[in-house]
Amino acid sequence: MNRLARFFRRQSLRSWIALAMVCSLLPLLLSAAIGYAVHHQTIVKPFRDVLIRQHDILIRLERIQGDYWTITEAVTAYVLTGDPALRETFYTAQGRVEEQFERLEATAVPQRVGEVRAAWQEWAQASADAAAVLAQPRESLSGAIPDFQHVIEVEQQFPALARRLEAALERLRTESEASHAAALVAFRRLEYGALGAILMSLGMMGIGAFIVNRAIVLSADELVAGAKRFASGHSETPVQITVPPELAAVAEAFNSMTRTIQLQKEQLSDYARRDSLTSLLNRREFDAALVKQMDALAGGAPAFALLMGDVDHFKRINDTSGHVEGDRVLRRVAQVLEAEARASDLVFRYGGEEFALILKDASPETAIAVAERLRQAIAAAFQPAAEAGQGGRAVTLSFGMAFCDAAMPPEALIHAADQALYEAKANGRNRLVVRGG
Repeated sequence: MNRLARFFRRQSLRSWIALAMVCSLLPLLLSAAIGYAVHHQTIVKPFRDVLIRQHDILIRLERIQGDYWTITEAVTAYVLTGDPALRETFYTAQGRVEEQFERLEATAVPQRVGEVRAAWQEWAQASADAAAVLAQPRESLSGAIPDFQHVIEVEQQFPALARRLEAALERLRTESEASHAAALVAFRRLEYGALGAILMSLGMMGIGAFIVNRAIVLSADELVAGAKRFASGHSETPVQITVPPELAAVAEAFNSMTRTIQLQKEQLSDYARRDSLTSLLNRREFDAALVKQMDALAGGAPAFALLMGDVDHFKRINDTSGHVEGDRVLRRVAQVLEAEARASDLVFRYGGEEFALILKDASPETAIAVAERLRQAIAAAFQPAAEAGQGGRAVTLSFGMAFCDAAMPPEALIHAADQALYEAKANGRNRLVVRGG
C-alpha cells in the first residue's frame, strides 16, 4: 500500500489529468464501439439485406404481374383481331417472365423457393395454353366457335395468376413489417445499452472529477489559502502540499518566496527604525519608546532615567577635518555607547551629534554610574589616537540626565534632560549634569 501511495505521489500533473480523462472517456469509447457493432450486426446489415432482397423480389413480381396483363391483352386482342404482331408481343413478354422467374428462384429465401416454383409451374401451363391459342390462325378461331369457351378460360388464367401474385406481394409486405418490428426490438435494446453506457460514463466522470479534485483542486485551494494568509500578514504557516509533484514544487517555491519576503520585510522594518549613519535606533523609535516607558511607569514599572549626550566641539571637527571625519566620529561614539550600555538600556541617535539613552529600572545612583562609565569610555576610545599623533583627535561627550519616578508628559522629561545637557556644556563640557524629572 505504501509503495502504491508513493507511486501515485510521484505522478505528474499530466498523469493525473490523463488518468481522470481515461476514466471519464473509456466507458464512452467502449459503449460507442459496442454500440456500433451491435447496431451494424442487428440493424444495419439485416435491414440492408432484407431491403435489398425485398426490393428485388417486389420488383420482379411487379414486372411479372405487368407482363401477365400484357399477355392477357395480347391474347384477347389476337382472338378479336388476329393481328400477327400480337404474337410478337406475347413471345417478348413470355421471355421476360421466364427470366424474372429464374432470378426469383435464385434470390428467394429457402422457405419461399417452393412458392416460386409453384407459381412458375402455373405460369408454364398458362403460357403453353396461350401459345396454343396464338398458334391458331384467325380463320381457324372464327370457325371453331365451340372451342371459344376454352379461349376465354385461357384468357382468364393470367388475371388469376396476377391476383395470386398480388397475394404473394401482400405476404412479402407482412414479412417486411415483421422484420421492421424485429429491428425495432433490437433498436430498443441498443437504446437501453446506450442508456446504461451513459449512466456508467456519468459515474466514471464523477470518479474522474473526484481524482482531479483530490490531486489538483484541493492543492490549488491550499495555494490560494496560503496566498490569502500571506496577503493578510500571516505568513508563519507554510503551504502544505504533497501531490501532485508540480504543485508541491510550486508550494515549496511559494514558501521560499514568503520566507524571503518576510526576511526582507523585517530588514526594511529594521532599516526604518534605525539611523542610516550610526545604525542606532532613530528619533521616531525614541519618541515611541519614551511614550511606552511612561505608560509602563504609570502601570507600576520601576523608575528610569533619560540621558541626553552631545559631542563636544563637533562643529570644529567638521570645519577642520571635514564631514567624513565627523561621520567617522559619530559612528565610533555610537559603537562605544552601545558597547558600554547595559543590556536593558536603549541607545538612540537623537539628531545631529546628539544621542539619547533610556536607562530602564535604574535608581538615581545606578543611572549616574552608568552615565559616568559612558562618558569615560568615550574619552578613552579616542585618547590613544590623539596621543599617537596619527591624525586623531580627542573627543568627549557632555551628558544631561533627568530622572523619572512618576508618569509625566514625555516633552517635560526631554526638556529637563536638555536643560541638564546645556548646563553641562556651559560648565566646561565632558561632564554629567543631573536634574529631577
